[in-house]
Amino acid sequence: MGEIRQEVTDRIISAIETGVAPWRAGWNRGEPHQNFSTGKPYKGINQLLLAMAPYADPRWMTFKQASLAGCKVKKGEHGTRIIKMVEVMRDRVEDGADTEIVGVEGKKALVMKAYTLFNAEQLDGVPPLPEASKKIEPVPAVEAIAQGLVQTTGLTIIEGGNQPCYVPSLDTVRMPRANQFHSREDEISTLFHELCHSTGHEKRMNRANCFARFGSELYAKEELRAELASAMLCGQIGLALGQSHIDSHAAYVSSWLDVLRRDKSEIFKAAADAQRICDYLGQWMPAPVLMAGGSEVTLAESSAAVPAPQRLGRAPR
Repeated sequence: MGEIRQEVTDRIISAIETGVAPWRAGWNRGEPHQNFSTGKPYKGINQLLLAMAPYADPRWMTFKQASLAGCKVKKGEHGTRIIKMVEVMRDRVEDGADTEIVGVEGKKALVMKAYTLFNAEQLDGVPPLPEASKKIEPVPAVEAIAQGLVQTTGLTIIEGGNQPCYVPSLDTVRMPRANQFHSREDEISTLFHELCHSTGHEKRMNRANCFARFGSELYAKEELRAELASAMLCGQIGLALGQSHIDSHAAYVSSWLDVLRRDKSEIFKAAADAQRICDYLGQWMPAPVLMAGGSEVTLAESSAAVPAPQRLGRAPR
């Protein structure tokens, strides 16, 4: 049997050790990585694995799909491995490097299988990547999510102070004033991170053991989930993570490495939780807006406009 979990974990650890967390790049087009043949986006750990590859095109396909589409893998190109979880009868599990049993119950086994994908940039015969016809504007997106959490779940967002944070006991996000950030991108990516933390509250997703003592292993795990989820959310709207956001979380890198080295399954759990956080917050994400005549139509100008709350729905100063 293969050691797929260890292989994936080692790839991510190696990327982090080079100095750049792999989820801080690769989600910048405003579209998720997706299967070329079906158009369906990949989820969880697979989004992370594909984001680590050095391609701007979000379209992927297997060798077989490429052949059926009349495309050919360019000479010298190597594919990117992703995983799929399947449940099979134990006596039908195929032995091989691309298969790993991750759980057994009675006569059934939960199996992780590895598959190889090729990016559209690695293939000849793929139609050019079309210009995005729709776009989600960053400011209305984060304000709509913040407003949804405030109005629907009772979250409080307060402006002021020097340190962004989520306070579970008060169910409150604290954000410094806008002029304290290097850029609007910094403010948005930081707010996304804190809103991701707020989903752990019992009124929302009720994530177990997510609000632990600072510096503990549980604290590092929750930070990893919020970091992944905020990167995914920024990727959905084509927004790069702000530099101050990256700098403020640099201190967690060593603790993330410790967690990943101790448990080869942790990155899979973290990515799955991050996907759930994105799906939860996505219920308030505004619909993409059509780009007319080559120029963007803002949400405020469209029929799908979301009224922007006063300073992201924050409490008065």
